[in-house]
Amino acid sequence: MEAKLTKYYRDIDIRELGRLFEEKLRRVSPTMEYVRNLILDAKMLYRILSDEEFDLRQEAKRDFVSALLYFIEEKDSIPDRIPLIGYRDDYKLIKYVKEKHREEINRYFSQVKHFIANYF
Repeated sequence: MEAKLTKYYRDIDIRELGRLFEEKLRRVSPTMEYVRNLILDAKMLYRILSDEEFDLRQEAKRDFVSALLYFIEEKDSIPDRIPLIGYRDDYKLIKYVKEKHREEINRYFSQVKHFIANYF
């Protein structure tokens, strides 16, 4: 997983990442439970990353950017267009990043009392 994070990282403006992320979300149909969870988790990572009032640690920032860029990429380890399994690798990578940075995510939610998820 670390190799994927390193491979997909690039320095990108948060607004550009947001634009690409929103485009990707418009193309992803939340037909299966793991895809719905992937979308929610990706939105959470983007929310934390883009919150200018939160001082996200540099390693977490790099990993969040990498995971989101991997999610945006159509032709990653398992191309997204493959039915049933196309987003499985994206799901696993984002889940890995969530687990790796659980303390940082918990720190965010301890500081942001009124977080409302955008479910769809």
